[in-house]
Amino acid sequence: MLVEELPFNDRVALGATHIVRITADDLTETVADTNQTLTIPMKDGSLFALVAQKLVTAFSDASDTDLNDTQMTWGDGGDADRYLASTQINVNGTEIDYAPGRIAGFAYNVADTVNILVGSMTGKSLSDIDTGELIAFIKKVDLPRYGPHV
Repeated sequence: MLVEELPFNDRVALGATHIVRITADDLTETVADTNQTLTIPMKDGSLFALVAQKLVTAFSDASDTDLNDTQMTWGDGGDADRYLASTQINVNGTEIDYAPGRIAGFAYNVADTVNILVGSMTGKSLSDIDTGELIAFIKKVDLPRYGPHV
């Protein structure tokens, strides 16, 4: 998983500060029926919002069309779907190409992680997925950097 800052013009146009790129290579869980969590660290005093998610290439296992249910949820330890409820990203399911997040955001008063849960399906392993790319536009701001400290 790659998290990169967006250029200034993209920040203005999208209302996001970073892009997150998730590909099939990031899905490394080899145990069947086992979900995988990707994380974005959040500092004490950080603000996070998921602006939007775009499925560039639906996820799939070229050798097994029965692997047809791969869902992604964005949340944290306090609320598993704080930013985006489960969305289908598998080409053999009914994939969701575009999904808006909850852009109001959430401020972290203690260090935490944003959790991107990729759901596995019965009898299948996420590591068998060999195709797929998703990008998400997020707003991640370190609030203590701005203004005087009181």
